[in-house]
Amino acid sequence: MRARRREINIFNMSLLDILCGALGAFCFMMLVALPYYKPPGSAPELKKAQEETARLMHDLEQMKEQMRDPKSAEDMSALLERLKAQVQALQGQVNILTAEKEELQRRADQLTAEKQQLATEKQALQVKNQELDEANQKLQALLAAKKPFTIMARADDSSQGLDVIIFKSSLVEKGPVPLFADWVKGQYDNMHTLRNAMLYGSGLGLFVSGDSPPGSEAKIFLRLTNPAETRRRTVIEGAIVGDEMLSAPVRLPKVTLYPERFWVLLGTMTIDQNFQARFQEAAAAEREAAWQTLIGSTPPPTPTPTPPPTAAERAAAEAQRAAYEAQRAKLRETHKKFTQLLRLPIADESGKNEAEILQLTEDLLKDLPPRDHLREEVQFRRDRALEMKAKREGSPSPKP
Repeated sequence: MRARRREINIFNMSLLDILCGALGAFCFMMLVALPYYKPPGSAPELKKAQEETARLMHDLEQMKEQMRDPKSAEDMSALLERLKAQVQALQGQVNILTAEKEELQRRADQLTAEKQQLATEKQALQVKNQELDEANQKLQALLAAKKPFTIMARADDSSQGLDVIIFKSSLVEKGPVPLFADWVKGQYDNMHTLRNAMLYGSGLGLFVSGDSPPGSEAKIFLRLTNPAETRRRTVIEGAIVGDEMLSAPVRLPKVTLYPERFWVLLGTMTIDQNFQARFQEAAAAEREAAWQTLIGSTPPPTPTPTPPPTAAERAAAEAQRAAYEAQRAKLRETHKKFTQLLRLPIADESGKNEAEILQLTEDLLKDLPPRDHLREEVQFRRDRALEMKAKREGSPSPKP
């Protein structure tokens, strides 16, 4: 008896059923996992892919019902290929979304690091700002301890020049002071030369102090600045005015100066804890002792009243007044020239103001005293003008 020939089929319906069941389970798991990979801006694409997958699953269920038909097996194979392509597409999108997620995480870490750095810098700036606030408070306290004030004096004779100065009490009470001796001789200028020129021969005297700490004590002195031969009997009065004393200035005693006794100790000024100036007038004995201590000689006696001047004396006085007026006019002219010189640029390469600068500096160097500190500024501007002139003309620069 011949053996019956049997047809062996590997790809039968049972295998297809197993494969379809496994694929269905895989697709179900993918559908469950895909919603967690929805980044901003990619939701429409994922939704479309999910709809396509759902449609394919629906077609798969229909194909399972037609599993006995050979044509259905071919359709199932085609459907499997399409599902495989769809799964690969979804896997690609998952990879892209994973890369985007990693990039976003990297940027988030970078922003976190920058935030921490900014926080550190902010803390450092806060510490620096606190230090600056403390320094500013110290400066404000220091400024509050410096209350400027002005001592003003006025003579009844406007032709007489006045000078007011203060010295620490501890300095002038010990004995002769070289600085005070220079002031008495007119060799110590406690004020600016130009300001003295403006006040010269006007019968006015000023002393401005920018430092008056509480508890300080100083002696106030007053003198005639005229040459000895032009000094006359002069009655002087004055006051102390400051930021805390605008409404109630401190009045100074009225004193009389003579050609022989041309300077005097007015009294002692103290600054209390409220920055108020307190003045104590010097007694006659204290003034005599100050002359003896600071000059080292007995003060000359106070002159007795003299009879009215004769015609010759009046003529001499008028001549002296005229000489004073001429000297005063010369000082004002010097001040005018110096102010004009300061307004001209010293680095003008065009040479526009060169001749005027050289003429003004030449005149000022002739008029200013040899020891006047303004000569340095005038000489500097003259040398600068000559240097710019030599540079423009191509000649060697003159040595200053």
